[in-house]
Amino acid sequence: GGKQYVVAFHADNVTYVLPAGAIAGLPSRPAKPGETIVMYGNGFGPVTPNIPAGELAEGNSQLVAALEIMFGETQAKLAYYGLSPGLVGVYQFDVVVPAIPDNDSVALSFKLAGVPGTQVLYTAVKE
Repeated sequence: GGKQYVVAFHADNVTYVLPAGAIAGLPSRPAKPGETIVMYGNGFGPVTPNIPAGELAEGNSQLVAALEIMFGETQAKLAYYGLSPGLVGVYQFDVVVPAIPDNDSVALSFKLAGVPGTQVLYTAVKE
């Protein structure tokens, strides 16, 4: 449909958060309000404890800058936001899906240190 969806997984780390049947042969279903989904990204800056660029993230960390993720106009709770343990340079965001109406194309946006991101991605939410 011309929309770019965020890379997000359900707790099984296999099923994508997308409209059901969005891509043939790819396991997917919408997220449910209250469910924690996992998103990934890069370029979000320093974490604490400090993990230098290019080094393996061996444990949990947290972004130094404040991060907000919005589902439409509703802010989501972040259960984790730091480098993904066991990976190099990949940030992981464990996001609790807020209570919003069913929608196969919910606009996602974020603010890092109060500065809005320039890209809007989409996700699917259905009770």
